[in-house]
Amino acid sequence: MNIGGIKMMTENKDQKPLISVALLVSSELEDEGLLKVIRDLNDMVSCCHRIVHDIADVESIVTCQWEQVEVVIMMLTNTIVEATVKVFHQNLPDVPIVVVAKEPLHWSAIARLLDNGVKGLTGSMRASVIVSMVRLAYYRSGGVDAELMRHLLDVIEQEGDGQRVARLTALDYQIWTLMVNGFSNPQISQYCGISVSQTKHHVNNIFKHLGVHDRAHAIMLYDTPEPVVLEPSITGSQN
Repeated sequence: MNIGGIKMMTENKDQKPLISVALLVSSELEDEGLLKVIRDLNDMVSCCHRIVHDIADVESIVTCQWEQVEVVIMMLTNTIVEATVKVFHQNLPDVPIVVVAKEPLHWSAIARLLDNGVKGLTGSMRASVIVSMVRLAYYRSGGVDAELMRHLLDVIEQEGDGQRVARLTALDYQIWTLMVNGFSNPQISQYCGISVSQTKHHVNNIFKHLGVHDRAHAIMLYDTPEPVVLEPSITGSQN
């Protein structure tokens, strides 16, 4: 998606900052009330409003006036919000993003969103809360609303690293250790004497219990890697 340069600020007649907002919303979460509130404010203007069904819709949006966008609001389902945020951050790295998460987000997903340009994060569907997040994001303050933060802290307290690791079987833990030491799935399969399909099943099980979606994040949660010597007979391409 090729997007032009960004105009960082415009002004209204009273010389107050006028925030140009783009709203991307899933069809099932569409809220015309929020759009009306934005249009009625004297410090904001809606320059783009698009319904998003899947990530393909995001990649094909070309009709918005991206050179005027100063804050992007995303009211999307969890299935596409991370991918959408990543696409926008890659193309509009200087434009802050506000995510409205109607569905609960895992703490690791929140961390990835914040790493990809999200400056405002709220679980509230109230227009006043979302508008406040837009203002904070515009002035580069950013924020996570109190309700979402309390939920996040509760999850972390109830599901600490130790409890997540405790759910792993002995074989899961061994495979996790091999992953940390750079073993590919075929190498793990040979080392543990199981099939590659069984290895993939255990790897996915590890991801599930650790609350991550890929090897890199699983490795980050492993505190003290135990060195494993790869026997010469165990070979295999990375998978």
